[in-house]
Amino acid sequence: MNRLAGGQERDIQDLLRKAKRHLDKTGSLRRNTLKRLIDLTHSPHPNLKILAAQNIGAFFTDFPELEEEAINAVYDLCEDQTPSVRIEGYTAVTELSKANNRLLSRNADVLLQLLQSDERDEVEIVKRALLEHLEMDARTTLGVFFDQMAPLDDGMDEEEKDIRDKLRKVVLKFLTEDARKAIVERHAVPGSEAEETLVDNLLAVIPKLAYKDVEIIVEELLLKLKAFKTSSSSSRGSDILKVLLNRVTELLSKAGRPDGAPLLRSAQPYLDLAGFVVVEKRVAPAIILLREYCSSFANKVNLQKFHQDDRQLVVCRLAETFAAANEQSSSSTSPLNDDGASLDALSRVIVDSCPFLLEALHLTEASPSRHVKACIILLQACYRRKQSTSWIPRPNLVTVLSAVETKISRGKSQDIRSLIRSLLPQASTSEKVQEQSSASTSESAINSKGRLVSLPERPVISYPARRMHITSSSQIKDHRPAAVETIAPRASTSTTDKRSLTPDFPNRPLKRPKGSAEDSSESDSGPSLLSRMGTKFSKNSDSRTSFATTTAPRTTTQSTHSEDTPEPLQVHNGELSIRGAARMGGRNAGYPTSRRQQPVSTPSFSLLERLESSAATVGDGQGWVMRRGGGRWSQNG
Repeated sequence: MNRLAGGQERDIQDLLRKAKRHLDKTGSLRRNTLKRLIDLTHSPHPNLKILAAQNIGAFFTDFPELEEEAINAVYDLCEDQTPSVRIEGYTAVTELSKANNRLLSRNADVLLQLLQSDERDEVEIVKRALLEHLEMDARTTLGVFFDQMAPLDDGMDEEEKDIRDKLRKVVLKFLTEDARKAIVERHAVPGSEAEETLVDNLLAVIPKLAYKDVEIIVEELLLKLKAFKTSSSSSRGSDILKVLLNRVTELLSKAGRPDGAPLLRSAQPYLDLAGFVVVEKRVAPAIILLREYCSSFANKVNLQKFHQDDRQLVVCRLAETFAAANEQSSSSTSPLNDDGASLDALSRVIVDSCPFLLEALHLTEASPSRHVKACIILLQACYRRKQSTSWIPRPNLVTVLSAVETKISRGKSQDIRSLIRSLLPQASTSEKVQEQSSASTSESAINSKGRLVSLPERPVISYPARRMHITSSSQIKDHRPAAVETIAPRASTSTTDKRSLTPDFPNRPLKRPKGSAEDSSESDSGPSLLSRMGTKFSKNSDSRTSFATTTAPRTTTQSTHSEDTPEPLQVHNGELSIRGAARMGGRNAGYPTSRRQQPVSTPSFSLLERLESSAATVGDGQGWVMRRGGGRWSQNG
């Protein structure tokens, strides 16, 4: 077998030497040689297959009718069981592309499929073949790469999706690692067709890729291009930023659904990547990203959709973007006057949103430096607005600022404290005086009565003395039984459920007598008719009613009544006043001395009947009685 293969190999080599020297490139000799090479690709001998792979590319272009057959024969060699044959097949594919540029796209696609090989040595050969294709036609080759990176329709089955995902990762790795240097330095030069193709195709596939792939494309490939290393005025940088923000908007719109929480969290990496493009690399206008933050996150409703930690990150990104926009606005090379809200308008929105932005930042002593820096940026925006306009912080902002000032330590950030104090409203002169007064009052002395020395003394309220005649205890004892004996039978005749009319004498301090002090010092004068009617009555009287029984509970009390009791009878030196005499007679005769006692029903008598049945003692104990029929008073005995 080896001898036969060796003989065939010598014959083929002789035929190849003759065909290459033949002047007629389309003659029968060259045609027969090409056919013989195609047949050798199916030989069982690897040496013959290798010989065919090395020479098919030199003849197939002269015979278009055999072109497709020759290409398929080379592709078969790339899948041969012998590694050496496969390696020669990879090289043959490159030779076919060199011989005919029309096959470059097709052959590059085949080589990309071969990147999935598990043989490391073979993969290196395929990578070199792809780099050669890139050198031959960078635009076409890059187009093939992007076609393999873009996901297909949803109609694919799971197996096809897995194969496609694996191939996309392989291609992306090749672009960002093996081909990046060649692409950045030689092919994707600013203004070239290769650069335009590269950027356009990458931006087109970004919305269809997962975030990890997008991050690799942006950071490892796009931002490495020379076109993105000039300034933020590059329109390409704006294109990258807009593509990322479109993805954010799409995810946020879907996050409003009940199952949208994962989508809301998935939007945050795109915001981070956009911040990397704007804040760190400065390759895109920051005002574009700032508009997105102000429209989507500078309101309390949308901000509360995020978790507490995520809210802090959003506020930090917003503040950093705002700072970048202010820095770019001071540069004349930054085109911030494009369509959309101006930086001044966005600044007003941010200042108005500071109450809940600072609250979401949740600044404490343990807050990282990034949070502290974001707080300073927001406070500086408020300070600039206060200095340039007549703006005054609203009460809700003042409350938040006061809370922030109390939470941070003095050594944490003196800038924050200074900014907060410059924003808080200054106390007026009167308020300062009050504060100083209250401070001095708190330190003033207190007198023995527990009152401040600086306060004036309380006024002394004097009440006029009431005129009251205090009878002796013996008189009280004499009159109290009389009242009980006289009133009790009459009360029992009306009802048996009435309370006892015996007056209570609680152990209370005496009230002041009515009248002035001069009244109490008046000298005794002669007894008058009213005095004789209001003083002691005869102990021997058997009359059913008497002035003694009526007035004893009212005039012979030793203690004062409470404020809700009726005013006691006024007696001056043993005499009843006119008012007291009037109260003794008539309708008041049957009522108790205290309002707390229920009124007692007593039989009513006319004045004539009471006078006829009454007896009284006045003066030195002599009794005076009314004689029947005479209408005059006479002394008893």
